[in-house]
Amino acid sequence: MNGQIVIVGAGIAGMTLADRLSEAGVRTVLVECEDRVGGLARSFRYPNNAIFDIGPHRFHTDDPAVQRYIESTLGDNVITIDRNSQLYLFHKYLPWPITLKNVLALPPLMLIRAGFDLLVPRKARTESFEDYIIEKYGRTLYRAFFKPYTEKFLDYTCSNLHRDWAEAGINRATIDKQVKTNSLGALIRSVLFAKNPKTKFLYPKTGGIGTFCEVLADKVKAAGGRILVSTQVQEFVSENDGRIRSLITTSGEEIPTDYVFWSGALDALRALGRAPENIPRLHYVSTVLFNYLVSGRISQKFQWCYFGDADMEVDRISVPRNFNPEIVPPGKEGLCIEVTCTEDSKTWNDPHRFDCVIESFLLHAGLMKSLDQVDDVYVEHIRRTYPLYALNYPRKLGAMFKWVNESWPNLALIGRTGRFWYNNMDHSIAASLQVADRFLADYRHGRLARGPVYAVEDRRLGG
Repeated sequence: MNGQIVIVGAGIAGMTLADRLSEAGVRTVLVECEDRVGGLARSFRYPNNAIFDIGPHRFHTDDPAVQRYIESTLGDNVITIDRNSQLYLFHKYLPWPITLKNVLALPPLMLIRAGFDLLVPRKARTESFEDYIIEKYGRTLYRAFFKPYTEKFLDYTCSNLHRDWAEAGINRATIDKQVKTNSLGALIRSVLFAKNPKTKFLYPKTGGIGTFCEVLADKVKAAGGRILVSTQVQEFVSENDGRIRSLITTSGEEIPTDYVFWSGALDALRALGRAPENIPRLHYVSTVLFNYLVSGRISQKFQWCYFGDADMEVDRISVPRNFNPEIVPPGKEGLCIEVTCTEDSKTWNDPHRFDCVIESFLLHAGLMKSLDQVDDVYVEHIRRTYPLYALNYPRKLGAMFKWVNESWPNLALIGRTGRFWYNNMDHSIAASLQVADRFLADYRHGRLARGPVYAVEDRRLGG
């Protein structure tokens, strides 16, 4: 073995793994296609000194090992903040997770229908998102919120989405395990009897959420590791058995390696391996961020808000100041507006034609009083922000995993993008810590297992 490991992708998963391997004395090279580390958890710093994350990022975990890792990484550069998230529905700002106030805000006829759904539940007939939500929450809430928001968000019909999107999405949005959201009945009990959760988040004291990966990057480089940004893998050089001996980058550099951990996109890996046509294609949803810096402050106190109606062009808005006041210039407000789309859409390819729609929405939603408040607008294209869980995705993903595992014995898939896994940062950290432990246990004894041995996630596939 040449004693060097390559990690493709310098997001949360890749940086956590690189940090652990570097600490153990393993020479590590990270290859990152973006111009900075952080992946989906990177931050943008603008000339006006405003800092924007990619939507609402914050650290929260029930895992003591992950908590210790986050705290040790950030050190003194951390603050603790309360949660304040909202839902905009029926032209009202409502608390999220759901509370009695949300329920009472529903139109009376809808409350009656939701009560009937509780008394006469319908069993799911398929594994679809639609059937899952109707079984758990009833047809009324499905039609009022889940269907319009989801179909707007993914541009995909709920009957053709897999139930895993519902389970993962609700868990990711709820965050606090004290709030039971596994059914309408459990939700009602939480609303009526449970105390409002006092969820606490950790966030960097200086810089945005991207500070976390930047600290890890400094540690990796101090330990002798390399991080190549604005760089992609162009070719694998493999042995006869498929084992990857080295990688050739877009700059022409050949990097020797004992093992490859891939947290990049599966479609890029498919192209690299010249996959046969019978290997299924998997799809991601991308996001355009419209990062507004405006004069004055909004009256709403939310850190982030979901906009549920189908006719609202915006999916979610987050307010950086409500995570950390230090990342927005005095007297200004940052508004991070997310619009999900495909990369062949008009929104993606000509977003500046869309900014008038965004600004009109901000006026109607009460987040600006006048267009004269706009100081600066920055548009960011964020690729592959969400895996698209189509109804048949478990079969396709299983076939993709099988092809990868059979093609390259010394390549393992990790992370949100590499494992097509709708997760939060704490899940990626937890998984990479476990991957590092498994890998190092073998590496110290001079033996390395095939990729699936080092694969870690908390998702079940299908069923």
